[in-house]
Amino acid sequence: MKDIRLVKRPKSGKLIRQQREREFNFLKYWRVVRYYIKRKYDISAAELDMLLYLYDLPYFKKSDFNYYGSVMSWDKKRFIAMKRKDLIREWQRPGNQASLFELTSLGKTICRSTYKKLLGDEGISEFAQNNPVFKKETFSDKMYSELIKKMNSNRQDDTE
Repeated sequence: MKDIRLVKRPKSGKLIRQQREREFNFLKYWRVVRYYIKRKYDISAAELDMLLYLYDLPYFKKSDFNYYGSVMSWDKKRFIAMKRKDLIREWQRPGNQASLFELTSLGKTICRSTYKKLLGDEGISEFAQNNPVFKKETFSDKMYSELIKKMNSNRQDDTE
């Protein structure tokens, strides 16, 4: 994406515009992607944040979960709720040691899909049967559906 910068000429004092490329732009639609993921998989923002934090850990202890959870709003049932939603599962309990956990295939799919959409590798479906946002049940859904259309069209323009 190009950025316009104003530069003042030393002698004449005139302002000229110069374009420069932005190296990274993948967080531009973070809010749109987050809203879509939350609606599609029926998870909270805190659960999505936790999944993204745990995504690169092959296995984790409950203490790792609580470590990152300490910067979120207090919810002592979050761990249990994420297990019930089949986002995390117990991997093994070796002897008297602490249990090890891992993300389920659903949890990994949510993370992978989030990253692909942010990087522009994958668009967001504009069909109501695949995307609950396009059912337009709320005013927010209607507004986000317009942003999704714009995001998808920008993605197609960039790939051409």
